[in-house]
Amino acid sequence: MSDQGSRLKERLKSTGELLLGGARKQIEEYKDKFENLKGIYDKFLSELFVHYSGATTDTIFIDSFFGKRNLSFAGIDGSVHKQEVFDLLIFFAGAYSSYGTVHVKDSGEIEVEYEEEYLEKGFGVSSILPVYINEIPRIDQTLLQRDSQGVIDDSITFGDSWIVDNSAFADYLMGLAEFYIAYKLVSKENPIDVLIMDRILSAEIASFYAETSEFRISLDKECGLIGSEVDGKEFSYTEWVYARTLVGNSGLGTPPPRGEYLLHRVICELLNNPKGMTRDEIETKLKLDTDTRKTRLDKELEQGMKRKGFVEGIITRKGKVYQIHPRYKDIRSRVKQLLEETCERIFSEDSSVTYEDRFKIDGRWLTTNDLSFLSLMSIFFTMEACWENNSLLLGVAKDTSARDLKRQFIPALKDLGGISQTFDDKSKDTPDTDRMILQWVSLHERERLEVPWAIREYDTAFKTVVPHFEGIKGLVSGARRNQISLNKTFVKSYFQLCQAVSDVKLRSNVLLYDRLVYPEIDSEADNILILKHDYLSRPEDPEPIEVVVADASNNPMQTFVMSLFSRMTSMSIPELFGHLKPLYVADKVAKYYQEQFRGMVESAGTWLLQRPELREFLFYLSTFRERRSEHERTRRNT
Repeated sequence: MSDQGSRLKERLKSTGELLLGGARKQIEEYKDKFENLKGIYDKFLSELFVHYSGATTDTIFIDSFFGKRNLSFAGIDGSVHKQEVFDLLIFFAGAYSSYGTVHVKDSGEIEVEYEEEYLEKGFGVSSILPVYINEIPRIDQTLLQRDSQGVIDDSITFGDSWIVDNSAFADYLMGLAEFYIAYKLVSKENPIDVLIMDRILSAEIASFYAETSEFRISLDKECGLIGSEVDGKEFSYTEWVYARTLVGNSGLGTPPPRGEYLLHRVICELLNNPKGMTRDEIETKLKLDTDTRKTRLDKELEQGMKRKGFVEGIITRKGKVYQIHPRYKDIRSRVKQLLEETCERIFSEDSSVTYEDRFKIDGRWLTTNDLSFLSLMSIFFTMEACWENNSLLLGVAKDTSARDLKRQFIPALKDLGGISQTFDDKSKDTPDTDRMILQWVSLHERERLEVPWAIREYDTAFKTVVPHFEGIKGLVSGARRNQISLNKTFVKSYFQLCQAVSDVKLRSNVLLYDRLVYPEIDSEADNILILKHDYLSRPEDPEPIEVVVADASNNPMQTFVMSLFSRMTSMSIPELFGHLKPLYVADKVAKYYQEQFRGMVESAGTWLLQRPELREFLFYLSTFRERRSEHERTRRNT
């Protein structure tokens, strides 16, 4: 560039050339990566595919699991909107459901019937919060800048535009709305039999668990729920911390008695045994069979009894008997009551319930941390209800960038002898996302790989499994801080439903689903593999981890899921090509309400400007952006 700079026309030309050249180079490199996938279907990937063309549901499984042939289902999706009105930012979020019935015939074929009057009969919740822009950092903790220890740096400030553009409060509120609806649908008197969410639930749990950690946030300053009254007693720091550990199923042996979950499992066992347990009884119950694991149990029991700052010990000991502290024996029921009371206020249909009643407790704002905690509890109680009622809980993702099939699952499965080969040296020179790999393979192997198909279901714990840090064969390590996430809780699979009649190369997108694990169908020996986790850097004494890898030849649950999904897609509606109608309908309902709300906000702004007592105030004190927008609207309309 010359000292005098470049002319705008020349600058635009060079920018365009740079754009085209860069895009062309990236596309060519990506094409080369796809070329490296040739032959992998025959080499090993075919061992993971399960074909479901013409498959019918196992009626014995349906009768055993659901206990009936006519099954209710619901699909849930949410909507979110935020809009500036003068110096306010208005948050709106809601979630809505579609309904229908699945009829399973004696032949195993499935028919799906939809509730057509979904606007009138569908179930939904929503809420609205108008808040001054300068107050948003008080409720949206995602905007705060923290140092390496998690301490907030108050010296960093941002302009209004940045706050408006980056605030995620409405997104957190939408998530809570979706999870709370899910909880309500599976815990009512006649619970939904099949619940489909537009979320990957295993990922949501991991995210919310991390976001609500007492090591990451300041519980006394950044959480409005702490100190709120539940049945006459304050909700405490201790209840917040330990409520996050309460997910588990005794039939599955979860939470697992290993790694960071050992104390969680001890707490769950003591909650289920009100009279308490001795150390030996706990050791026997958890099958801790090595000196290393027994020593860890002693340390975790001590940790459970120790006070840490505001957080009391949840375990007490009297003689040889360990018990839950009397103050926290009803922690499950108290947390459930807190969830229901708070969410009923937030999403109340009563317009007399003010936004302060909805989003403040004793003058303290509910923050994104609180919404994360309530979302996590909603998921936990949804899971409990699904286990209790045998309701099938499914989450579906349309566009996923997940890479664990390629990076974690296939290498680990080969080490366990479950697959013959892996990507080996070509791994770095192939597409990086599982979805793109499977999409390409499906296209090029279309004559042999009929739709619908799915990958064998595998444990979502594989997402955090990596080869042993020191390369010791037969052992694995955890991806982050040598920790491996919850096992035997969710399984996942990739699937593809259909192809166009007019062009066999045109196939629907590869989607991802995860579903809840159930003890009566997923705990059979044929579905369980054992990983050996070197958790304490003692390779001679690893911790065993049971993971679910479904038997490809006999998985009646996946057969039902794929048969159901195949009936829920459509070839005649472009947006439904390879997608699921319950989620499509729920999305349309959500967008309808979003548009209705958008119109309300715009009308409210116009109404405020016309009020004589407010017009002068708003005109002279409005923001620069608001004045500019008003001038632009006036210019367009004249």
